[in-house]
Amino acid sequence: MGSYQMKHILFITFLFLTLCGCKKKGVDVDYTVLDVHSDVNIQKLIFLDDNVGYACGGKKTETGVIYKTSDAGNSWTKQYANNSECVYDIKFANDTIGYACGENLLLLKTMDGGNHWMAQTPNQPIQGYSGTLHSIYCVDANTAYAAGGANFSVGITYKTYNGGAEWIYNTFDHELRSVWFTTKYTGFYAGYGTIFETTDSANSFQPLNSKDDFFTSLFFTDTRTAFACGYNGGIYKTTDAGNSWSEEINNNTDIVRNRHFNNIQFSNANTGYAVGNTGLIVFTDNAGNDWNTITKLSTDNYYSVCIRGNKIFVSSQGGKIYRLNR
Repeated sequence: MGSYQMKHILFITFLFLTLCGCKKKGVDVDYTVLDVHSDVNIQKLIFLDDNVGYACGGKKTETGVIYKTSDAGNSWTKQYANNSECVYDIKFANDTIGYACGENLLLLKTMDGGNHWMAQTPNQPIQGYSGTLHSIYCVDANTAYAAGGANFSVGITYKTYNGGAEWIYNTFDHELRSVWFTTKYTGFYAGYGTIFETTDSANSFQPLNSKDDFFTSLFFTDTRTAFACGYNGGIYKTTDAGNSWSEEINNNTDIVRNRHFNNIQFSNANTGYAVGNTGLIVFTDNAGNDWNTITKLSTDNYYSVCIRGNKIFVSSQGGKIYRLNR
């Protein structure tokens, strides 16, 4: 065997041992599996207080559902259902007024805490356009913004200033997955390879100098500090209102692959969680400087995370919700 071949083998062996040695052991947590008792994917889970929460989801092109709990997730009551359009996001402006969005430009509104959901009627940007609205954000009871798209392209945003009586749209070249407003006028939209900012209530948009990822979720801890996660496996942070982004967790490479994040949330400036496919849960206790992986609870796909005190709720497939204690 030649010296070059020997050196090559030694290098590969060293690299393998280094990677194995650097792999961190997962953090074990106590958890309880809650269930809405329906075979649906819970795409989003939110809590208005320690007891009252909402879950939405369904199955793509098959069904859409919204559930409510009044006992911290121990039991769930179905409040809405359809036979064709999955519900992907839900937000409340207060205890009674809320909005939801989903497939085929689905927009819903409730004025009584979810007992009744009324379908909204947005204009289609293109005849026959059937994009999905993945994210919605309420600034107040009358002002809401939604974002989505179709097949990585033909992104779309909607906004209402009058409680849903009218929805105004803008179109983009890239699919959008997340929207967040820090003031009534300033908001951020993230999606396929891009993050946009608006400072005039979504009348105009400016692209930001973001990293290369398919951004799936945004979360702001204050008006200047935000975190984003991506389907390509990265977590990113800005401390200057999106003008620059640092990579807190590297996206997928040839060595580390198949890590896909779907949602990120923080309970304060320091503590945050991100969840993704095949049982992926990571958390930080120091504002994103270090991230730890929670030992896999299952190999299910996790779609959203919601933090209430020392309880972390993770929504999943098959109608399951994992309640972690940490």
